[in-house]
Amino acid sequence: MVKVKDRIKKFWLEINKSKTKPDAFLVLNPKNIFYLTQFKGEGILLSTFEQNYLITDSRYTEQAKQEAQQCVIITQSLKEKDAQNISLAKLLAELRIKELGFESNFLKVDGYHKYQQIMPQIKLFPFANIIETIRIIKDQSEIILLKRAAHIANSAFLKTISHLSAGISEQSLANQLNYNMRNEGASKESFDLIVTSGERGTLIHGEPSDKRIETGELIIIDFGCIYGMYNSDCTRTICLGEPNHKQKEIFNIIKEVQIETLGKIREGVLCSELDNFARSRITEKGYGDYFLHSLGHGVGLDIHELPRLNFNDHTILETGMVITIEPGIYVPGIGGVRIEDTVVVTETGYLNLTLLPKELSPSFYVENKL
Repeated sequence: MVKVKDRIKKFWLEINKSKTKPDAFLVLNPKNIFYLTQFKGEGILLSTFEQNYLITDSRYTEQAKQEAQQCVIITQSLKEKDAQNISLAKLLAELRIKELGFESNFLKVDGYHKYQQIMPQIKLFPFANIIETIRIIKDQSEIILLKRAAHIANSAFLKTISHLSAGISEQSLANQLNYNMRNEGASKESFDLIVTSGERGTLIHGEPSDKRIETGELIIIDFGCIYGMYNSDCTRTICLGEPNHKQKEIFNIIKEVQIETLGKIREGVLCSELDNFARSRITEKGYGDYFLHSLGHGVGLDIHELPRLNFNDHTILETGMVITIEPGIYVPGIGGVRIEDTVVVTETGYLNLTLLPKELSPSFYVENKL
């Protein structure tokens, strides 16, 4: 059961910690509106300490009645020009709001100027990532959905790999994996899947191409899906046929470092410490110049959210955070290796949501299905 009341309470506790304590707060980011209300449709949310007000239009009124929790629902006119802003201005006047907080990391400049024009009497106060900071700790209802999203992606990956053969294009492989994830229950993919093979494996965010996968090439498959609004994220690297010495070497380094880094996770550890540890281990192995991205990131309603696991994020890990650990090595002329798991931080360690083997051979996955 989602405890929306608790989320709203935490939200206002964060607002009241600031020097500026606005009378109300305007939420525009659809993911944050969902987080505070469970409403999946279009609209904006005006939150006060006493009450939340959801402004939407008649297309979503019935949906709002079914989904939105702890909200007064206001239906704007479809025929009136700039109806949403007019409804907001009227509501602010009725509630005698004089100071309004807003999501500065989401509101565009044009939108900000429009609010200034329509509501010149209202003082606007920017807040960056205030709801995202609350979202960083997942409750049990969220972890259940994250587990399910991970299970669907894992199962779809195993089904896809069981039919993998030389000659298939990267794009076809990505299409099959997308289809299998949806067929397993996902609403859609978390992001445009990454499938790169051979020398294209150095393209860290490379899009699948028409290139045919050949025997003896490293194949990076970075994938995830959405279930109940929550994302999964996983990467595995495999090789069709027998890998050569160099391919085995960089794969074994990444596998070893990824497992070692997972072992460092626990409440109280800094995100930057994890990144530094993995980076130093890869450097010790002689491949520091080929680890070209941060160690990981938070996962939840967004595929990339707080915290960031890089050298300058000094966020302290807490129980309930959900993060990825995804070191990689990318060597021109050889290809790339990345292994990624999504885990839940616990007091003494972590819970791994990515229940997939970490092996180069596709046959190993087929023989060890979930």
